[in-house]
Amino acid sequence: MNPELISCRRLTAGLIYPPVALQNANLNRLYAEITEIFPYQNLQHLPDGIRMANQENDCFIQQTRIQVNESVMHFQASKEKALEIFRIAAQWLGIQQFLTFGVKLTAFLPFDAPEESVSFVERNLVRVSDAQWDLLGPGRRGTGLRIVLHQDGIHELKIEPFFNDPSQLYIELDVQHPEPFADLSGIEAKMDAAYSYIFGPVKHFLASANAR
Repeated sequence: MNPELISCRRLTAGLIYPPVALQNANLNRLYAEITEIFPYQNLQHLPDGIRMANQENDCFIQQTRIQVNESVMHFQASKEKALEIFRIAAQWLGIQQFLTFGVKLTAFLPFDAPEESVSFVERNLVRVSDAQWDLLGPGRRGTGLRIVLHQDGIHELKIEPFFNDPSQLYIELDVQHPEPFADLSGIEAKMDAAYSYIFGPVKHFLASANAR
């Protein structure tokens, strides 16, 4: 296992704000403005807003939240897209106060052998004997870690085999910043910090476990 092979594959970023009144006509114009820059092909009206979608990516603009879900080829480009959508939508809807910002990153780490991520977690990250596992009964496909840390936001880190393909380790970092704010300029640094956390502390944590 080489921790240098970690790759970020998905970005979810969201803003929560006090309820705003939405009208379909305004949402249609907002969709048109956003798609001039980012070509979302599908528009779906929801009871409390809209969903714009294009292949594996989508965006929700609703009465109390904006959420952007992006597959990641290059983190910088995906981040900048989310930031621009936030800026356009917040300006269009007249949102001046935000309650929470959250960012979730999904990453994968490949192993050489088909089931190696399962054995890596159970051998290197979890101190449970075979006899203890047997108490749970047969059929175990793997196990994982869920770690919650309160440091510059609430970090929830999940590390587990990717059960659809256990030759890969699944890494998910969800960081919530539940403090009210009025200026969007600070959220880029929070997104960068989440990315750096995966490729800094998390990578070093896995490397140290691999060396055991």
